[in-house]
Amino acid sequence: MQKNKPGGGRKTGSLFCAAVSLMQKSRLLLFQATLLFAVSALLLPACAPERKPAALEEGEKEIEEQPGIKILDYRLPEGEFYRGDTVQAEITVQNNTGREESFFAGCSIKDPLGRDFDLPATAINLADGEKDNVAFSWLIPAKTELEDLISGPYKVITALWSEQPGTEGAQRLATLEKEAPFHIFNHTDHFTTFDNTRWEKSSHRLGLGHLEPGNVTTMDNKLAITLPAGTYDGGEIKSAAADHLYGSYRARLKLPDVPSSITGFFLYKAPDFKHEIDIEIVNGPCGTIWFTTYASGEVSNTHETSLDFDPTADFHEYRFDLYPGEVNFYVEGELLKSFGSGLPEEPMYLMLNAWFPDWLDGEKPQEAKTVLIDWIKY
Repeated sequence: MQKNKPGGGRKTGSLFCAAVSLMQKSRLLLFQATLLFAVSALLLPACAPERKPAALEEGEKEIEEQPGIKILDYRLPEGEFYRGDTVQAEITVQNNTGREESFFAGCSIKDPLGRDFDLPATAINLADGEKDNVAFSWLIPAKTELEDLISGPYKVITALWSEQPGTEGAQRLATLEKEAPFHIFNHTDHFTTFDNTRWEKSSHRLGLGHLEPGNVTTMDNKLAITLPAGTYDGGEIKSAAADHLYGSYRARLKLPDVPSSITGFFLYKAPDFKHEIDIEIVNGPCGTIWFTTYASGEVSNTHETSLDFDPTADFHEYRFDLYPGEVNFYVEGELLKSFGSGLPEEPMYLMLNAWFPDWLDGEKPQEAKTVLIDWIKY
């Protein structure tokens, strides 16, 4: 966890005559082009292709395999969901084939790893010109049904089929895909109390000081990590088990003004430099932040940037999404950096700490300062 910084007169007359002749020819060509344009304008509306009434929104993809059978509209879930919640979606379908049609409507929900959760298809029979609404619902599996529920953005794919989906001869008639309309999480901790079944308070030396369990408390429904006056000590929490790998990890933090210290939110498993995904922020108004990964005994990726706000003035969300072959770092929902290689592949502890590294100025705080954690979700 401890990091290192890292021509004559006759000729003129001939030219003038040539220029006049050229001008006359140009006027004739211009008249012919104008006439052609006018005729084309009269004929164009009768042969121009029909334009779509509106463009698709960002993250949408529409495919219509059989003209006349169409998904007109959708109502998809938004926000955050957890195990045991029911995710509901609805689409409006229409038959404009010129005849009565029977088909099936299906819906799949795709997790961040690309795994599909297929919902039961619904049989539909529509007369020509008729439309109907089709609803779908998905109960997010309990831990006993699905051990590795992956947190993060989920994709919704709705489709119309000629036959029951999955049966022989079934053909896709229309498809509408929507990227990340909602997010799923395993847990959010609001720290009304300190949950000893989920978290442990660390006790070990780090940087210039020691991480003390007594510096980690809860107050006003928030977790507080105190940096005591006159010392280099700090505090740290880690998940009770090293069972965190792929998923979305987020924390809402307000940092103290102690520029010799940093706050870290990260995944880690010993030994150092083997397995780690790291966000580190200087505890001060400067807004310096690092995104770093460790694998195979070395710093595999690192990026330093500055936030466009004072992180000590208010709470802000810090986030990283780790999936196979990629990790994305966000602040307040804005993607700031991505890495596509050099990533750990073993489960780790989820951790958060505040401490004094030996590569900063090393000034002790004159009075006690506190990192406040509103929530952590994963």
